[in-house]
Amino acid sequence: MNNASELSALLDSQPKPVCAKLTPFEVVDADFDAGFVALRFSEQPAFSNHWGNIQGGFGVALIDVLVSVAAYAKLRQWCPTVEIKSSFVAPAKLGECRGEARVIKAGKSLAFVEARLWGADGQLGIHATATVSVKA
Repeated sequence: MNNASELSALLDSQPKPVCAKLTPFEVVDADFDAGFVALRFSEQPAFSNHWGNIQGGFGVALIDVLVSVAAYAKLRQWCPTVEIKSSFVAPAKLGECRGEARVIKAGKSLAFVEARLWGADGQLGIHATATVSVKA
């Protein structure tokens, strides 16, 4: 079920930290029950490395956005990330890129999330798993 519009409205109603201005995105798809989101990120020229790709740390920041939004979609709360393991499988080409994340399992105190980020060329650049803290 595509809950993209509903998730966008929920996110728009939330206070945003200043850092959110660095990672603007559009919700393309969402499934609340599955804890799944697909986001499209605007190009951020400041994220470029020497080769015109997304610098690794900025790529992980985009992954963290995906993880956070997926957890929010599933649990309706912001869950601090306590761990991310990122694998850089190919250069993520700078430009408009997309990502997907899914909550794999949500427990009483932790949730486990998987995320992927594709570069502007459509090639998978980063695969990650993350753990977030769930409020009791």
